[in-house]
Amino acid sequence: MSSTSSASPLTAKAPFLVLDASAGSGKTYSLVQHILMNALRPANMPGAYQKILAITFTNNAADEMKARLLKQLLEFSNEKSPAKNAFFKPIWEALDLSPEELQIRASAGAKHMLHNYSTLHVGTIDQFTHRLVRTFTRDLELDDNFEVRLDLDAMITEALDALYSSLGEQHELREALVALVRDRMNRDKNHNPDYDLKKEGKNSFNEDHWQYLEKLPEPKRLIEIQRELNAKISTICETGQNLSDEAQKILKDEGIEETLVHKKNVKSQILTKWRKLHLHPLDAGKNVWKSYVKGGNHAWDEFLAKAKRFEDENQHALILLKEATSKLQNLAATKALLEKFEELQKSQNTMPLSAFNKLIAEELEKEPAAFIYARLGEKYWHFYIDEFQDTSVVQFNNLHPLIEHSLTKDEHSNSALIVGDAKQSIYRWRGGKAEQFMKLVDNEHLINRFEGHPEGHELYARDTLRLERNFRTHGAIVNFNNALFSSLNTDLGLETHKEVYSKKRVHQTPNKNEDQGEVRVDVLEADNANELKEIACEKTVERIEELASRGHSYSDIAILVRGNADGKRIANFLTQKGYPVLSADSLVLSNAHEGRLIHAASKLYLNQLDKEARFALAHTLVRQGKIPADKGFAFERAVVDKGVGALISEYPLAAQLLAPAESLFDFAVRTFDVFGYLDGANAMVDASLDLVYEFQSREGTFATLPAWWEEQAKKKNVEAPESTPSIKVMTIHKSKGLEFEHVIVPFDINFKPDSSEQWLDFPLHDELEKMPITYKDDHKELFETEQILELDTKDRFDWINMVYVALTRPVSGLHLLLKGGEKPGHLAKAVLDHLALSYEAQSWSCGTVVAPSTKEESIPEAIVAAAHTTMSALEVKMALTAPDKWYEGGADARKWGTALHRLLQYPKELRQQGLQRLYRSGEFSKPLHERAASALELMNAKEALQSLEKEGTVVYTERSIINGTETLRPDLIIESEQKLMVIDYKTGTPKEKDEAQLKEYIDLLSANFSDVNGELLYI
Repeated sequence: MSSTSSASPLTAKAPFLVLDASAGSGKTYSLVQHILMNALRPANMPGAYQKILAITFTNNAADEMKARLLKQLLEFSNEKSPAKNAFFKPIWEALDLSPEELQIRASAGAKHMLHNYSTLHVGTIDQFTHRLVRTFTRDLELDDNFEVRLDLDAMITEALDALYSSLGEQHELREALVALVRDRMNRDKNHNPDYDLKKEGKNSFNEDHWQYLEKLPEPKRLIEIQRELNAKISTICETGQNLSDEAQKILKDEGIEETLVHKKNVKSQILTKWRKLHLHPLDAGKNVWKSYVKGGNHAWDEFLAKAKRFEDENQHALILLKEATSKLQNLAATKALLEKFEELQKSQNTMPLSAFNKLIAEELEKEPAAFIYARLGEKYWHFYIDEFQDTSVVQFNNLHPLIEHSLTKDEHSNSALIVGDAKQSIYRWRGGKAEQFMKLVDNEHLINRFEGHPEGHELYARDTLRLERNFRTHGAIVNFNNALFSSLNTDLGLETHKEVYSKKRVHQTPNKNEDQGEVRVDVLEADNANELKEIACEKTVERIEELASRGHSYSDIAILVRGNADGKRIANFLTQKGYPVLSADSLVLSNAHEGRLIHAASKLYLNQLDKEARFALAHTLVRQGKIPADKGFAFERAVVDKGVGALISEYPLAAQLLAPAESLFDFAVRTFDVFGYLDGANAMVDASLDLVYEFQSREGTFATLPAWWEEQAKKKNVEAPESTPSIKVMTIHKSKGLEFEHVIVPFDINFKPDSSEQWLDFPLHDELEKMPITYKDDHKELFETEQILELDTKDRFDWINMVYVALTRPVSGLHLLLKGGEKPGHLAKAVLDHLALSYEAQSWSCGTVVAPSTKEESIPEAIVAAAHTTMSALEVKMALTAPDKWYEGGADARKWGTALHRLLQYPKELRQQGLQRLYRSGEFSKPLHERAASALELMNAKEALQSLEKEGTVVYTERSIINGTETLRPDLIIESEQKLMVIDYKTGTPKEKDEAQLKEYIDLLSANFSDVNGELLYI
């Protein structure tokens, strides 16, 4: 039976639990506690955690949860007085164990987890579906060795290039694209259709679109249908023009123009706009139909009735037809793009990560028995889904058969726990559907009923539990938010959404002091938007200075904004004032000096006369302080004028920048070495080398590196450094799940009405079941009343959620700068109306100031005592990403091989330095580091590699050899003294297939070269 309560998740009896967890309510704490309870439940089974599958929303959240699970076990394992541990007390009580017995299990579990960290199944839903697809490639009719590509944008760009290349063979499609360009120019838009086509290409993987796109006819037929629909529009327009002529004739022949009531409306509509209905809507307006002739006129009355019938019969049809014809060109191009995308996947044997959910959904439709899950379900006993409000319908439908299969067996007290908060659902644009979580919370979801029928047998019991305390935020802020958000539910049209923000559902009891914490509201006024933002920036600086004067570190302060443009504005303003700022832009590789250096050097390598590249390289060195500031201008000028020669005085090895490189990776390593970037740990250097290696592994070339780098480096985010206290500037979306001592919201969180496309029934053509219609005021009459209410409610609901996420991040202080005046901002109106304040410039506050806490963290005595008998901090960090048996020095062959391949591409003199970088970054443990160092020494001594030292030797690293339709790629080809030596690195024990592969390389090269040898080197 489904029910709702506030009991502890650890003592709940139902196998399926829904945890409704508001912001700051200890969600992750409860989740980790529940996972560890089930991991420690079986006696004499230290690897029971391997029977648990936990799914989170982001990689960072997954990493954090895995780290917390391991940390809790390690701490408890080493405590001298386990009975005093508050975290594990509810667990031993729920399991009816003594603290000592639970500690023994925790110690065994911690040791097992340390040695098999990769078998702790906590990850994102994409990672899980990827693993699922990998496991069942044969059942899904996939190639065993298909490659997953994460760069969907790049794949779509490649497919678009292929589409453009094929236009010479597709006359109709070419003409459609030309028409699309003309249409864009007529609407004062960028003539280039690439943006729209790429956007539609990405949308095709969105579950709200792909199911409809697939049902559309092929591109050529869509273009034909567009012509057919245009003909229908012409017919309606022609009829409208005829009726306009008829009205003009009646007015003239009957002589009634002067006695016609509402003559002005008739002239502007029927006599004018109806003559050009292809440009105007068919909506004459109420006054036209109220028009009449004083004294009466039968001819006019008859005409008006006929015209009204025409409008009633064709008004909606004309809007639909216009919308359809405006979209069909784009849809035809999108379908053609997707065809090229399919061809690209087959030719490359690749698949984008975003395709997995669709693939599984389609397979489950074919196999109602869910044969995949029937096998996989034996592996897991307990399931956890975090941030469920951001899970899409297809994602949950794909996961549920696995959960159901496990829960209906109940052999090991099997369970499922879903955690979420509908108030924090801010990813609808990415497929997140808060409504399915709301149905679970309200016990209305039928997924646990047989065949999803309300009267169906209950397959398993389900409970909803609420976490009602707020452990994050001080009381004054919690109480302010309780009152504010419960007052906003009147703006929501649907009762289900109103209930989410009802007083009982919003209310939280603060765990911290009721009176402490501060909320400060400043209402700002200005003559224009730009001036208002300038005032807000200045006010933000005032607040930062005030907090700093109280003793707060800059890292205590976060500035949250609605969009990236506002984030850049406030970040630039603070930077110019000399404040240290950590923003999303500062963590993107393309914005880092190291990323810009590689980009400039690669352009210079291709064209040493490129003055733009010369300046970019010199400017980067100056900006990073490699060149003293007082010499900066002269240095830049000299490099622009003289090229690489001007660098040699400062960097004697600079001539190597233009020397032939063995590989792209070798070039990147050499570039950083020239300028001294390899001397110490540098996350941006590591990220740059990883990206170059990835490009090289994808058949990248020097000629295409600059363009590829420009596209990909802006997508590469690097983990934030924690050494320098900095003010954090981020969007509200990025802040979700985080907390900060003080939060400043400097600009309005503006409400943006949804203008997305909705797929509506299209009854005007047999081959078009549905068509995408843009939801806007002009089209609302095409939507049912219930649908309008639903869309408008979701719009407002999503905005309130955005505000909720922003206002629930702070611990001690919330600072709102609101746009007042005659046209107050959306956030200002909501807050000031709630506080019953005017929109004039003023200040308001509540609560009391919380003194900054000291930053020194105490280390539990047990952990200090255990440091020498367990692991170093670095080794614990390395466990988080290590392969199986990493601690004993074993390694997963693929990861070990990839890492050593990368090391072997460093110049010989820099290989040990590269190995040190892997060790520092946590990729290699100490035993693996020692093994790798030994392996490198053995490699350097191999006779087959001695020719590398000879003058005139040419080395080809991972170069492709085309054999008909097959592409072969040996690790190394060494050309020396008219001889070729093929080297292939292998891991593990020698195998027959390794020899066969080497022979294939040699045979293929022997067709063009007379003296070809080869050797397998096992690393």
